[in-house]
Amino acid sequence: MAKNFEPCKICNSPGNGLHFGIDACRGCTSFFRRTIVQEKEYYCNSDDSCEIGKSEAALKSPCRKCRFAKCLEVGMKSEAVQKNRDSYGKRRELAIYAANPSPSSVRLKFPAPYFMLESVKNQYSHLESVRLVVHLDEGTSMFSKRIPKPHTFRDTDKLMFREYDMVTDWAMNSFPQLADFPNDQRKILLKHFYLQFFILESGFMACRNGRNDVWFLPNGDYIDCRDLASFYRDPTRPESSSQSISPEHAALMMKGTCTGCRRMVTNTMLKDNIDQCEFLALSALILFQTGLEGQSESCMETCKKIRSTVQRELLQYYAGKRTQEYSIRMGNVLSLLPSVLSSTYKMLDDMELMYIMNKQDHSFFKYFVESKRI
Repeated sequence: MAKNFEPCKICNSPGNGLHFGIDACRGCTSFFRRTIVQEKEYYCNSDDSCEIGKSEAALKSPCRKCRFAKCLEVGMKSEAVQKNRDSYGKRRELAIYAANPSPSSVRLKFPAPYFMLESVKNQYSHLESVRLVVHLDEGTSMFSKRIPKPHTFRDTDKLMFREYDMVTDWAMNSFPQLADFPNDQRKILLKHFYLQFFILESGFMACRNGRNDVWFLPNGDYIDCRDLASFYRDPTRPESSSQSISPEHAALMMKGTCTGCRRMVTNTMLKDNIDQCEFLALSALILFQTGLEGQSESCMETCKKIRSTVQRELLQYYAGKRTQEYSIRMGNVLSLLPSVLSSTYKMLDDMELMYIMNKQDHSFFKYFVESKRI
């Protein structure tokens, strides 16, 4: 799924190509860029001799001053950083508001400075543009109108495998704070995020299209919920061969995922007509969950601060739109979070079952189930 890049020279984690003159990972690249652009100064509590790398001690106690010093030591060039741009275009400096914002900050007139959600929105627009190119059918022009088509299980397997890296990149660029987490903590957040985002985004696409009879996919195609047997039918198998389970039986066994997601998530989003700002705010709250297995106290504290910022900006958004009874509206929107999580658990159960029955066929499910990345 990923190219075979050299390991990061700073922290030894999997690299992401050449950045600012050396082989580096996404996290160290974002950390170095942000340090230069924002002219940050750091302090060390251990006489400037902290270990930076993949050891347990380094992961638990990351020192920013020593991390930046190592960036310079191994050859990262500060002059290569463009202070007004990054690889995804211009970005405003993000801000986490004070714990108790002044009353006037909640009564800002539209448009208000939603620093975090505005950045997330811009990055989501970029993600949609990237998808047009990445998911382009072979032999077709990106300028021609794409005709949506129904997916099979195998089609969706390939799609989700391809989407994982793009959604991860979107999250990293939307929330630079992710780069400051130790590698193990960042992975915990991202692995719990992807499938929930996949379900939530399908609901948002249903709101855009005003229908719930199909499961909308990020490449513009769909799963026909009215004919799930066609989804589980494998057109690549010769007619003489038999699948380990018939499409009809698979549809009966797995219909709970489709039915449950539509009932608990899609229908609710359609009823409340969830807009893009609300969808992105929910996505951010899903990404920065707390109480996850293996999550450190410092990670949870940072997540709580980011979640508070997102919720305050959502309140400002409602106030700016002069939405009547926006506290009730916000409560209804936030009540979607447990429904998304419950739907994800059901999807995980069905994924594991399909993987067991078709272990040799489906790379996405093999990748997620065997590596425990969910």
